[in-house]
Amino acid sequence: MDINYIKSETSIQKDPYSSLKIAIWLYFLLWIFEGALRKWVLPSLATPLLIVRDPIAIYIIIRAIYLNVKFTNVYLVSAIIITLLSLIVTLTFGHGNLFVGVYGARIMLLHFPLIFIIGAVFTKDDILKMGYLLLAINILMSLIVYLQFVSPQSAFINIGLGGEGSSGFSGAMGYFRPPGTFSFITGLSSFYIMVSVFVFYFWLSKEPVSKSLLIASTLALIFSLPLTVSRTAVGGVLLVGFFAFIGSATSFKTLMRIVLTIFVLFALFILLQKTTTIFNLGTEVFMSRVDTASEQSGGFEESFFSRAVDGFVSPIVKLLKLPLFIGNLGMGTNAGAQMLSGSNGFLIAEDELGRIGGEQGLLLGGGTIVLRLGLALSLFLKSIRLPNEDKLLPMIFCGTALFSLTQGQWAQPSMLGYSVMVIGLLLASINKNLKNE
Repeated sequence: MDINYIKSETSIQKDPYSSLKIAIWLYFLLWIFEGALRKWVLPSLATPLLIVRDPIAIYIIIRAIYLNVKFTNVYLVSAIIITLLSLIVTLTFGHGNLFVGVYGARIMLLHFPLIFIIGAVFTKDDILKMGYLLLAINILMSLIVYLQFVSPQSAFINIGLGGEGSSGFSGAMGYFRPPGTFSFITGLSSFYIMVSVFVFYFWLSKEPVSKSLLIASTLALIFSLPLTVSRTAVGGVLLVGFFAFIGSATSFKTLMRIVLTIFVLFALFILLQKTTTIFNLGTEVFMSRVDTASEQSGGFEESFFSRAVDGFVSPIVKLLKLPLFIGNLGMGTNAGAQMLSGSNGFLIAEDELGRIGGEQGLLLGGGTIVLRLGLALSLFLKSIRLPNEDKLLPMIFCGTALFSLTQGQWAQPSMLGYSVMVIGLLLASINKNLKNE
């Protein structure tokens, strides 16, 4: 018998957190494939599958407590206190709907703690394994996106939640934004952004990786981005690339590695331009949507960045004008809106900070916003202060995790799952006690 296999089996048996890690992996896979279950596999269970990760989150928390995982901190305790107070205000003076209130409270009570549990139990080896799997899944995802892009909305590949309607969203030139295996385009956009984290990292680092897999996945990423017709996906990948530059520009040697990586990515882009008609079409459709958005918002830069700036500044200004307490917990989610009014629209605000303020008021909502901003600042400072040899992976994760933490739409289940995973992985990559020996 292979001696390495025996050592591997022994290390698994000695890992006290193996059951927790299995649950975290299940949470991760359900984030990617929950939409596929709700559209194609179990459409009759589309509504209950909306919270399919909640029981897993409960198990992870209970198991972490049982295993004495050190995951509590001032951010988590503060979040629990604020959320419980908000729930009490909601049930006492607010809308009074227990199910809506609990649905809103579960975001911070069940999912937020997972960030710190992942950070406490995942090692760098665990993070890399997740990266390898993402590179492989990315190839399959890009095939699905291609089929959704070229197929009519009436095709099975584009069927909507519950097996009804279509899942595509308006794009440009008569083409729709495909959701991949997710319920909505926001989930697919976040998936490609997370994939880009590992694409940049494996190109810039010396970590062992199959070159054929890395090249194939990189091609798939470049090929599929225009087909998403999503400014969020493209802008998010560019932001990750910017943070990858910050994290790797520590010496002349690493600068040369950056130049080589940019050259490879550019060469792959040209290859697709010269050989793939559908890639050219996707690029044309994407640029048409950007041009339309630019005309509406006042320029190309505004098309990409004005939403991010306005999504931060405008809700803060509105927050200062709100009452101290508002009992609307859960009302800002689509599910909560459906239960309260029968509408799938936004009863409070589409942006995250606006939702938080509108649900909880100036005091508790402001406290939640400050908590998330404070955690984001703390994670960034810890990442930037790491030694050069340890800085690359955390800094690349910062390219998406910080935005997810400060402005990520956690009321949307896919974005909540993504935010939990990417922020948790950032924390795990920062933690010096989790380095491989």
